[in-house]
Amino acid sequence: MKTFLLAFSACTLAAFTSYGQTYPADTTAAPTLKAQANHVATELNVNPFNGTISLNNSINQLKFRYFMVPNLALRLGLNGSRVSDLSENVNPYGTNSYRYKSERSSTTIGVNIGVEKHFAGTRRLSPYVGADFAVVKKSSEHEITEGQNTTTITGAWRSGTLYQNGYSYSYGERGYTSYGINLVTGFDFYMAKNFFFGYEMNFGFSQKSMEEIDVKQTGSNTTPSDNGDVKDTSFSFGPSLMNGVRIGYVF
Repeated sequence: MKTFLLAFSACTLAAFTSYGQTYPADTTAAPTLKAQANHVATELNVNPFNGTISLNNSINQLKFRYFMVPNLALRLGLNGSRVSDLSENVNPYGTNSYRYKSERSSTTIGVNIGVEKHFAGTRRLSPYVGADFAVVKKSSEHEITEGQNTTTITGAWRSGTLYQNGYSYSYGERGYTSYGINLVTGFDFYMAKNFFFGYEMNFGFSQKSMEEIDVKQTGSNTTPSDNGDVKDTSFSFGPSLMNGVRIGYVF
């Protein structure tokens, strides 16, 4: 029995010695899980309540962060999209020949540039504050050909409804320019080395200026141009939450 106790004590001491060498009692000496200098991080946005996965936030940005030092990172968000469609109906034969063509497109380009300051937190938790400057530009065009007449619309897409006394037009997919400044705060929680989840909220303002709608008509049987909505501007100020949980990695 004495021999067994001595052997058990020796094994226990060896195990504790090995554990102490691998994971010291001072957790600050443990291998870091967080991003370090010259690392780049990117992320996706996951909403567990409706089962969707999207890009980083509500405007579908690709987001990157470059860590100059472990507690200071530069932020860059990019988004760009283009939507276009073409519909055409042609009947060149007979006495009721006609030609109708509708071609429309819109392009959106945006960029966010900012900086964020990280605090000590814990070995896994990295809270931060920061600021962003954002600019978004959207342009829209619509060209309609009816017989020999062509209507070119800049700044929006046009749709029409036929009434007894003629057409009533409405405009959608408006072009605009917006800019804003946001103060942000959030956290990264590292589940493993260079792999984290987090959340972010912001407080800021933005201004959005809609493009003026310009309508031009050409052809043998045209009516005077009827410009649409006048140019208008909207302004917003206050806090907002990003939709979903941020899941990201560092490389």
